[in-house]
Amino acid sequence: MIGWREGFVRRPDGGRLFHRDYSVATPGRVTALCLPGLTRNCRDFGALAARLAPTRRVICPDMRGRGRSDPCATGAYALTDEACDILTLVDALGLERVVVIGTSRGGLQAMLLAAQRPGLVAGAALNDVGPMLEMDGLKRLVASLAAAPREHPDWDAAETHVRAEFAAIYPTLDAAGWRSLARCLHREIGGRLARDADPALIEATTAALAAAEGAPPLDLWPLFDILTQAPTLALRGGLSDILSAGTLAEMGARGATVVTVPDRGHAPLLDEPAALAAVDALLARVDAAA
Repeated sequence: MIGWREGFVRRPDGGRLFHRDYSVATPGRVTALCLPGLTRNCRDFGALAARLAPTRRVICPDMRGRGRSDPCATGAYALTDEACDILTLVDALGLERVVVIGTSRGGLQAMLLAAQRPGLVAGAALNDVGPMLEMDGLKRLVASLAAAPREHPDWDAAETHVRAEFAAIYPTLDAAGWRSLARCLHREIGGRLARDADPALIEATTAALAAAEGAPPLDLWPLFDILTQAPTLALRGGLSDILSAGTLAEMGARGATVVTVPDRGHAPLLDEPAALAAVDALLARVDAAA
């Protein structure tokens, strides 16, 4: 069984940032830095990390206000705040080159990191995210997160709700998959079975979406073009309402390898055969160029 070490680093705002470190140093293999989605945490990458860890170091943080990382007392949950946290972690662990595997918001962080610290990102896999996102899908996602119960009386109740919440996103998920997803999303905290993210994060995201209503979308293509100077993989769930097929095609035209994962919405779980084969191919390219 592949194990990991757990640790905390002190963020610029004074809070603690938790991470799992699957530390197998292998010459010629670039460290994988796995960054989760908006309200998700390091447990999302447990199976992938165990698969990769026999041959490379894998770092999986909980972003501020998620999982075991401290919430932010001031409610500062902007991408730029989180990027500073990631760079603090990178420096604390002495990481000079990483391949970022970023799901949703974690993929946006990959683009920011490539621009903020040239030379750090040796490659990246963007999981159902890109330089242009669909506003209707974002509003659907955030509304679903806001409506989700904060607590459940037991694991059976949590799993029942997760099945209902994500039925259209993972139509082919089996019983073991639903059980795993419920445990990724929830944690026993002080005797309570709770959704594992700070409610203030959802409030801040809801407010940010409302403020952006009617405004021109942010142009993230320049950041994406910087990222694709290194090997870049773009994954899209075939059912996604966040990353469109058109945006994925444009990402491919700009230099990314693009792969569609069937029967998945936002976002693929990274245990699907198509996703795993694509990640393996990306890592081989990154290692060959290291």
